[in-house]
Amino acid sequence: MKRIIILSVGTATPKIIKALSQAFEINQELLFKILYNAPAVFLDNADETLAEKAFTILTELGLEVQIQNVNEKAPLSTESLDIAIHINDPVKLSTVNKQLSEFLGCDESESLQLLLQEPCVVLGGVSMATAESLQKRVDAEVIASNPKMDLYTIEFTAESENDRLKLINLFKNQEITIPEGETKWVRNLTYEQMNQFLTRYRSQHEVKIYNQSYSRFRILLDNFDLTNTSQTNFLVSEIGMPTEVLAEIHANLPVLLDESVNYATLQEKLATYKQAGLDCSEEQIPFGKYLLTVSNITDSGKAREILSKFYKDVSLDKITDVWKAPLPLGGTLSRLLEKQLEYIGCEIEYEY
Repeated sequence: MKRIIILSVGTATPKIIKALSQAFEINQELLFKILYNAPAVFLDNADETLAEKAFTILTELGLEVQIQNVNEKAPLSTESLDIAIHINDPVKLSTVNKQLSEFLGCDESESLQLLLQEPCVVLGGVSMATAESLQKRVDAEVIASNPKMDLYTIEFTAESENDRLKLINLFKNQEITIPEGETKWVRNLTYEQMNQFLTRYRSQHEVKIYNQSYSRFRILLDNFDLTNTSQTNFLVSEIGMPTEVLAEIHANLPVLLDESVNYATLQEKLATYKQAGLDCSEEQIPFGKYLLTVSNITDSGKAREILSKFYKDVSLDKITDVWKAPLPLGGTLSRLLEKQLEYIGCEIEYEY
C-alpha cells in the first residue's frame, strides 16, 4: 500500500482546492491545511493504481508530490509560521501585487491592501515549505516568523520623556537589558515578556510593538581608518566604494551602508563589518506613515505629474522649489514616490 505526501504547494494556487475536494471527496478546509502546511499526508493506505492516479493529478496541478510505502516514516508536522513580504524595490509594487494575488487566489485589490500594510503579513499558520514556494514566485523578500519564538521591540512614542520613562520602568527587576540613557526603545523581549508588559499596561496608546523578524534597519558607517589598507580594501571590494572618493566619504561620516535589512541580515552584516574593523551602528526604521518634503524641483511639470498619482490638487509652478505633502503616506508608497521623484532629480526628506 502507498502513501501520497504533498511536499510543497509548488506552483499551484488555492483555486485547485475545490477541484481536489470534489475529485477525492476531501473537506476543503482540511485540504487548505494540508497544502499550506506541507509536507503533509494527502492519502494513506492507497492502492498502487489510486496512488499513481493521485500523483499524476496533483503534479499536473503544480504541487510537489512524493509517493512512499506505508511502512516508511511519514513526515512530522511542522512548526506553524506567519509569512510577511518586504518589497525591496518599490517600483516592483505592481508586479509583486499580481504575483501575490495569484499565489493567494484573491483579487489584486485585496492583495494590494495586504502589501500596503506594515508589517505586510500575508499568511498565517502555514509551513516553511509554503514560505519557500512563495519566495520562488514573488520578486520580493519573504520573511517567515514563529510569533511565540520571536523577539520583540517596543517603541515608546509619547512626546514627554518622563512619560516614556514611566513605561520603561515597568521592565525593572526583569532580565531585560536597557542601555543607560535609553528613553525610547526596549529591545529583545520574548513573547512572554511582551505579553506581561501589555497585561500591566493595558492601553496600547503611546507604544508600538515590533516583531523583530519583520523589523527593518539601516546600517550606518560611523568611522574607519583611512590608513588601514585592510579596511579600505574591504570598502572598495565588498561594499563597492570607489577608491578615489574614500577620503571624501571619511570626511562626511556617518554615511549609509545598507538602506533596509531585516533583523537576521542586520546581525550578520554587523558581525562582518566589525570583523573588517569598521565602526558601524544601526537605526531601526519605524513602521508608520511619513510626511514628505520635496526639494530641488527643476521640472515642475514632471514633478506635478508624479505627485498627482499620490495626492489630489497638487499645486506646483515653475518657481516652486520646495513642496510639502498635505497628508502622510505609508512606508511602501513613500518609497515608491521617492524613487520616482529622485529619477527626475528631486531630493526627499521624511518626517515620521
